[in-house]
Amino acid sequence: MNNLEEGWVWLSNTKKVHYFRQGRSLCSRWGCLGPGPFSLSSNDLPLCSICAKRREKEQEKELVK
Repeated sequence: MNNLEEGWVWLSNTKKVHYFRQGRSLCSRWGCLGPGPFSLSSNDLPLCSICAKRREKEQEKELVK
């Protein structure tokens, strides 16, 4: 997927940064209409722990392939 469809986003009404794919956060708690600023780096930002764990598992699976 390209960077316009997924990535880390900090919505103005959330306390933490969430990972979004196709308008939905990996933790399934948040939705986002339209393209967002999916270029945020996850360094030193308060990440959603559920999104971070799910993204980490996905990345591990990609490395195994």
